[in-house]
Amino acid sequence: MKYVMIIMVVFAACQKETPTNETTKGLPSTQTTSAPAPPPAGAIIGNLKHPESVLYDPEQDVYFISNINGAELGMDNNGFISRVNAQTLAADLTWIEAGKNGVHLDCPKGMAILGDSLYVSDASAVRKFDRRTGAPQGAIELPGASFINDATSDGHSVFISDTGVAAGPGESLRPTGTDAIWKITNDRAEKIASGKDLDEPNGVDIFNGQLWVVSFGSNEIYRLDGGKKTDVITTPKRQLDGLVHLNDGTIFVSSWEGQCVYQRTNGAWKELAGAILAPADIGYDSKRHRLLIPTDNEVVIANVK
Repeated sequence: MKYVMIIMVVFAACQKETPTNETTKGLPSTQTTSAPAPPPAGAIIGNLKHPESVLYDPEQDVYFISNINGAELGMDNNGFISRVNAQTLAADLTWIEAGKNGVHLDCPKGMAILGDSLYVSDASAVRKFDRRTGAPQGAIELPGASFINDATSDGHSVFISDTGVAAGPGESLRPTGTDAIWKITNDRAEKIASGKDLDEPNGVDIFNGQLWVVSFGSNEIYRLDGGKKTDVITTPKRQLDGLVHLNDGTIFVSSWEGQCVYQRTNGAWKELAGAILAPADIGYDSKRHRLLIPTDNEVVIANVK
């Protein structure tokens, strides 16, 4: 077991607890009565390699962190998933590692839990792993997708965004026109929304049984209804990445252009955490009221209670 670096960085906001949107039944918790004292609220999980997404598994009380470890679309089979004890922040940094135990991972991004499986978006497919052991369980292709990105689950299906971009000159990305949202049910994938009006869909989240999406190509958060964009909300800045809803309707969304995470409560926006370079697919620890923000080679933990 490897251990992560912990550095104090505290943010605060008043919010209440929300349960996860994922199905997480039937697995034992990793906590014991003899567990060490938890780190102070507000910390940094370090020693990562281009972390993209953080997902909290409340049943096991762990954080899963996807590490691209290279280019956003690199077909290099060197990605990995870290597994972090939420109580102590002790981590197995390469819990699932490309090239070992039959694992293939190029540039893992969004993650979702459905049943006993961890679904992980990758360059050419959505890959499945046992959420308890990390053992590979196969892959699901999304034909024609160019940038398989975020993932979420409603407990029955997994929803995946295709941001519709590809590698351009240098480190730039160029539009491909494949912007879409996919739905995976019983390991069968279908496209449920597509078109340029989705504006490079990125982060996805289920709230009150409805699918919500943020766009990297604009400053819009919207709900999908029958494959159409509706209930559009705009943020102060563009290039939106991660999205989290709380039970009371509070929204957190990360913005590359704003270099921050925005919080929306009662219709008003404010900056929760600023001066963060390329804040990616945020997660939420519903037990400790922590927002988990991937950036650079670390994950910032912001206390939002």
